[in-house]
Amino acid sequence: MKRRLVPLAVPLLLAAFPALAQLTTVPMEGAGNEWVKELELQGRMDWEWLETYPEQVYFATRHESLRKGDIVTMWTRVEYKHPQHPLAHKSALSKDDWDCAKRQRSTAAVFFYKWNNLQTDRPTPERSTNLLRSWEKIEKGTVGEGLLNFACGIRQVTPVIPEPKTG
Repeated sequence: MKRRLVPLAVPLLLAAFPALAQLTTVPMEGAGNEWVKELELQGRMDWEWLETYPEQVYFATRHESLRKGDIVTMWTRVEYKHPQHPLAHKSALSKDDWDCAKRQRSTAAVFFYKWNNLQTDRPTPERSTNLLRSWEKIEKGTVGEGLLNFACGIRQVTPVIPEPKTG
């Protein structure tokens, strides 16, 4: 039985390499997604690809994320093939709180960019903040569930610096 497992292990290990590449490249899915090749993932925020659809691509980052108990705050990004209403934007950046225990999300701020790749060399993006924030339940099998799983997988990595002892 052990001899049969060894030949199976090699293809499984080789199959894992494309999955690693998805963290730094946006995979193509289906015909007509050539626009995805132009998206840039590198940069200050270390974007990780999560989902690709014919008209949009979803990313998230662990950069500047914060975890307090069951609540994780993180940045997400959506790139669109065509301009979206109401602002004719092609990129959206949002800062969201994800409640891992209650499986819900609340958006703190959203930035809309008229061009892909969150280009800052263009005019200032439109900003929307939700002063009366509410929590939205995350349904199983949705993009929201993928983002929730990503957020809940983030562990606090910033070391806590102890207060200096006095006296």
